[in-house]
Amino acid sequence: MIGKTTEHISFLERAERSPSFEVIFDLARALDVPAAFLIDELGHDSVLSETLNIAPLIYPLPEPVQDTEPAKEQQKSDVERLNAAFRGIREAQTLADEYGINDILQDNGGKVLQVLILLGLRISPGREGNDAIDDEGNEYELKTINHALRKSAGITTHHHLNKVILNKYRSVKAWFIAIYEGVELKEIYRVDPREFEPLFQEWEQKIEIKGALNNPKIPMRYVRKGERVYPHSVIVQGVGKREGACCPTQ
Repeated sequence: MIGKTTEHISFLERAERSPSFEVIFDLARALDVPAAFLIDELGHDSVLSETLNIAPLIYPLPEPVQDTEPAKEQQKSDVERLNAAFRGIREAQTLADEYGINDILQDNGGKVLQVLILLGLRISPGREGNDAIDDEGNEYELKTINHALRKSAGITTHHHLNKVILNKYRSVKAWFIAIYEGVELKEIYRVDPREFEPLFQEWEQKIEIKGALNNPKIPMRYVRKGERVYPHSVIVQGVGKREGACCPTQ
């Protein structure tokens, strides 16, 4: 029937031998039944099932899980909460427009807005990156870092750092670097660009040899050399420093 001797078939029936997959399919074709049926008939304790490590099929198949009323109510509640959150986001975007930020949901726009307001700055129009400007026209380099994601990482610079950008880094009045834990602002440092000069010189030499650099990092030890202006104090245009100032509630 399947090219096997009667003795071999008897061994299979008494579970004294384990059939190969080829034999199982040959038997299924000869008996005109699905191969899964033969495996199922042998049960959990059979030599065949143990050898193949296949569990018997369960009939009937379970019905798909239906959404329960509590699940539907939870989804409805989440949609309402999302809509409420977006009303706040739209209001924040209106404020961000006044500070030169086109989209607070991109490129750390919300964090940049918070830092700009605390420092009394605005985004410098027509400039690439997070360049900020004060009321007197002084320019600043503004950076944010999320320590919750990259505790050991340094401050990012530019994905195509060349001499033009490097000279811009040198020419700003100061760097402001805001350190976050998730969405919570922890510290802001004001750093004189001259503190970064050893790095700038190193990068300049590499640019001479290799061309533009891909986002070299500023180690945090350089940042700590600067003056911490938050949370102990915050710069207010026309006033100087105001002790004990705090960031807006997020």
